[in-house]
Amino acid sequence: MKTQCPCGSNIEFSNCCEPYILGTAIPQTAETLMRSRYSAYATQDVDYLIRTTHPSFQTKKDRQQINRSM
Repeated sequence: MKTQCPCGSNIEFSNCCEPYILGTAIPQTAETLMRSRYSAYATQDVDYLIRTTHPSFQTKKDRQQINRSM
């Protein structure tokens, strides 16, 4: 079953944000990065959210805080 990407692009997830979340592609624009982060939140991929947060803003509690917000 093909699913639309949660980012609202009306594109199939596997052809939109999934490659960024899986690490097989790198977002080339700020908009693409933010759409992929939203898709990661919607699919509960905490690792991608942490990986795409600037290191100066990461804390050891990030994973717990993100999990609580989902």
